[in-house]
Amino acid sequence: MKETDVIQILRHYRHDLMNHLQIIQGYLSMGKTDKVQKKLKDYMGQLQEEGRVVNLNAPKFALYLLQFNFLHTNFRMTYHIRTANKSLQSVDELLAERCEKVMKTIVKLSDEMQLYELVISLFDVDQDMIGLEFAVNGKFPDNRALIETMESLDWDMTIQQREDEFKCTVSIP
Repeated sequence: MKETDVIQILRHYRHDLMNHLQIIQGYLSMGKTDKVQKKLKDYMGQLQEEGRVVNLNAPKFALYLLQFNFLHTNFRMTYHIRTANKSLQSVDELLAERCEKVMKTIVKLSDEMQLYELVISLFDVDQDMIGLEFAVNGKFPDNRALIETMESLDWDMTIQQREDEFKCTVSIP
């Protein structure tokens, strides 16, 4: 990664932090301490998740998650790390590659005028398997094409489609 890329990531990260602080400051100026407490609690939770992902010893996967919202303007992504694994270094490239391919498919088949909410969850399936779940809320122009394209990846994957929710879980050995 080049120095300019690192600076760009830091610029976006700083912008996001300033947005959070400005909202908190606005609530304080209006005397809405209940909203300040909720916003602080939510942001602290986000920072705890961030701590979990950077401590997985999977830098490519962590970087993918941390810069996602800066790269995809019509997706708002949150993530949850629920694994007992202390190091995912051995599957770091595979995790990042699977995220990139799944999201490339989802983005390609999404409506750029629609705002999508995405939750990525990493969890233990069993002692030898990790699950990587993508849950997307929002309407897709062609649900059938989305499912068919995902199935064509030919991975160990489960797919669920409801009216405004698409969910797929990829198993990683």
